[in-house]
Amino acid sequence: MKPALLALVLGTSLLAPARAAEPRCEVNVNTSVTEAGKKLAPPTHEHPAYYFPVVAGWREKGAVVAGEKPPPVLMVVHEFAKALAGQGYLVVGPKTPPPTLLLVFHWGTLNPQIDDVSPDPENPQKLFYNQGEMLALVGGNTLPNLDLEFEREAVMQGAEDDRYFAIVSAYDFADAAKKKKTSLWVARMSTPSAGFTMTDVVAALIQSGSPLFGRETLRPTWITMPVGREGKVEIGTPTVVPEVPAPNGAPEKKP
Repeated sequence: MKPALLALVLGTSLLAPARAAEPRCEVNVNTSVTEAGKKLAPPTHEHPAYYFPVVAGWREKGAVVAGEKPPPVLMVVHEFAKALAGQGYLVVGPKTPPPTLLLVFHWGTLNPQIDDVSPDPENPQKLFYNQGEMLALVGGNTLPNLDLEFEREAVMQGAEDDRYFAIVSAYDFADAAKKKKTSLWVARMSTPSAGFTMTDVVAALIQSGSPLFGRETLRPTWITMPVGREGKVEIGTPTVVPEVPAPNGAPEKKP
């Protein structure tokens, strides 16, 4: 290569702006499975499980943070339906077998409520009002299994973060139709909310948890996921809508 051309190439590469790092979030996932749920074989694409969806929607819990904006409901429902279909869970329809599951979806924010109650700044003491709820989101039923110090520390630190969450709860459909609440499993996905909107992270939350739907976790799982910034989330053709005509015997309200 001629010296002049080489200098031009090198100069261009040196002047080119550095590509911004792809934003990522750390998602915490844990799934609790009841004794009734453990009796069910996980679905497959060859032998899917059909469900009736109940969209419980957006919730804000804990300390209030001004300016929180819920993501579009249709976008969230689409992400849930897509993730579930990938694991063999299909929404009930006019031409499908009857549902065996009732799935309840809700998402939102859960923030710690912590006050400094010590009059001595040298010996700070904190009162953590909703610690149990925060630990339940981050640790679920895995807390008794955490025998390593770094695991317990990760859960405790995660419980002190403002968090976005997405939760899917599974119930026996036949029992729900009889007004009986039989829980099967609950999958919880959450991530620190600092620097993002819920719309940014909703796809990452749900996608990271999908392989663990219906499968009990002995320890919480931490997964680093790419983030789709608000306004750049791509939505394909929806496979489920928020409101589905109820089949015969379907409960009118969530259990």
